Amino acid sequence: MPLARAVLILLVLLLSSMPAMAQPNSLERLSNPWKGDLDELIKKGRPIRVLVSYNRTNFFLVDGARRGLEYELMEAYGKHLRQENPGKRILIAYVAVPFEELIPSLLAGKGDIIAAGLTVTKKRKEQIDFSAPYRKGVTEIIVGSQMAPPIRSIADLAGKTVHVMAGSSYAPHLKRISDNLRSRDMKPIRIMDADPYLVTEELLEMAERGYISYTAAEDHLADIWKTALPNIKLYKAAPIHTRGNLAWGVRPGNTEFNRSLSRFAATVRQGTLLGNMVFNRYYKNSDWVKHPNNQQDMERLLELRELFMKYGKKYNIDWLKLAALAYQESRLDMNQRSHAGAVGIMQVRPSTALGKNVNVKDYETLEGNIHAGTKYLRHLMDTYFQDVPEENRIDFALAAYNAGPNRVKRLRDKAKRMQLDPNQWFDNVEWAAYRDIGAETPTYVANVQMYYATYKSIYRVYKRKNI
Repeated sequence: MPLARAVLILLVLLLSSMPAMAQPNSLERLSNPWKGDLDELIKKGRPIRVLVSYNRTNFFLVDGARRGLEYELMEAYGKHLRQENPGKRILIAYVAVPFEELIPSLLAGKGDIIAAGLTVTKKRKEQIDFSAPYRKGVTEIIVGSQMAPPIRSIADLAGKTVHVMAGSSYAPHLKRISDNLRSRDMKPIRIMDADPYLVTEELLEMAERGYISYTAAEDHLADIWKTALPNIKLYKAAPIHTRGNLAWGVRPGNTEFNRSLSRFAATVRQGTLLGNMVFNRYYKNSDWVKHPNNQQDMERLLELRELFMKYGKKYNIDWLKLAALAYQESRLDMNQRSHAGAVGIMQVRPSTALGKNVNVKDYETLEGNIHAGTKYLRHLMDTYFQDVPEENRIDFALAAYNAGPNRVKRLRDKAKRMQLDPNQWFDNVEWAAYRDIGAETPTYVANVQMYYATYKSIYRVYKRKNI
């Protein structure tokens, strides 16, 4: 699936806060490629599409409310533009994509600004233009697990494996160090791009639990997460990059956007009242940082692994996909009961489990519940979506698991009338679902895919370390 769509739901959540007058055709206007500059955008009354990377520092949701350093800065930018353009309607919309897709999405016209804590690098300057920096002097450091050998100097990185966020500046900076080590007849650094779903904060959590030995982070980010992850080790004596600048990205040639953002950066840069206030809120005050409970989730996954593997193999479905579905349905809790009568870890209805297409009578036991849910998912794939390419069939089956197969069939018909591809869920039938039944089912499918990617990444590391 296109990874950018895994968090597409944020677009709709954030559109819901727009004034009613902005709603007509909002989805089409936001999703269709457009590469105009700021002056044309304001003239046409288009929303400013801000490309963000969803993480628990720069942009995230708390009980449906938006939070994060970049979110607050972009909201302030909206106010700045309204002051500069009195009487004009200025709307800000946020489009979340994986970090490595920020620049491709900008260049493809899927957004107007990148606001994601982007470090200015030579390679990135060859692709996009940057505003004046809003933060200078950023240092990137190595962060290690408690069990990993300490990094007292750059030479200690020789032969080490470092997991980094995909698309980040950490990889090229580490490669430069690795090349230098190699030239000195030392072992190179093994630089591993993490799954595109995983952000730096999650890699820090993986280091905390010993799933990975080393990762990289900006020092101010590592400092705040050290308060929640006390076992990680911050190696500031051997930085991998210093004097970095953070800035907002725009397409080459969008000079009005660049000038406008640069003027705004002067009002929120490091040392200004607003800039210091927002930075301190997210990087000095640790109250909002909570230690996640992912360790228990991983332990529960390992407890259930054999059953998921058994029925995944029987019905030819990736067992981690089944686990992700179960996590979405019940948080892997067999005691869950829904108001509609769905039971257990896979939230299977008795009528479904006992029906002729599934016929699993012990669905109220753990193994029977996983068996029934898996068999039903396979039934959906083979009965209702035979005309869909195999690689896409699971997306439609997940949607049908949530909304029912007949409803998904109607959504495919609607997508075709909308001149979308009825055989592709993401970016296509997904849009029809938003318009016809709302956000629940697109959110459901996206969540399962995100849990799947997370499980896959963590389990891959787990197997390698054989913990």
